[in-house]
Amino acid sequence: MCGRVGAVVRAALAAWAVASLAGCSAGDGGHGEPAPGPAGVEVTVVRGDRTYPLTARITQWEVRPHPQVPDRGNAVHYSYQLAMTDTLPEVRVELAVCAVDAADIVLLCDTVSAYQYPATPLEADDAWIGPNPDPDLARTARVVFLPDQLLGDGRAHDPKDHDGYTPPRLPTPGDHLRTG
Repeated sequence: MCGRVGAVVRAALAAWAVASLAGCSAGDGGHGEPAPGPAGVEVTVVRGDRTYPLTARITQWEVRPHPQVPDRGNAVHYSYQLAMTDTLPEVRVELAVCAVDAADIVLLCDTVSAYQYPATPLEADDAWIGPNPDPDLARTARVVFLPDQLLGDGRAHDPKDHDGYTPPRLPTPGDHLRTG
């Protein structure tokens, strides 16, 4: 009897391993986070199925050494514009911004936070991704935003407060992004 159970367990583990290696495991490969929405130079911010009245757009970018640490490799300096069409449902929105190569493979990502307060409207700004010597940011073909609100409600294990939203993780170098 024990030999039969052991064989069934080994077969189940082998099937799970094959499915995982083939990318067929449940959800996003077992990470627990949903896949991010399609990246783009301009995106409308979403939180699950809910669309926010906020767009984010890359207005320009360039690869060059960071002026404060030029010896640490290339960095991507980019400018962006945030625009609201109505009041945000949350005070703070956090978005991923990524430098990608020509095949939409992530070289490096960072985050941009948008705050809404009555006295401070959203406007244009600039920021840096990097510096980073590996992967070489000189391969940057585009800088893109991901549309997903990265902040969850922080109470994922509290059944009375959690609304079910689990944000996607920040992409890491080597991830392939869907583009819109």
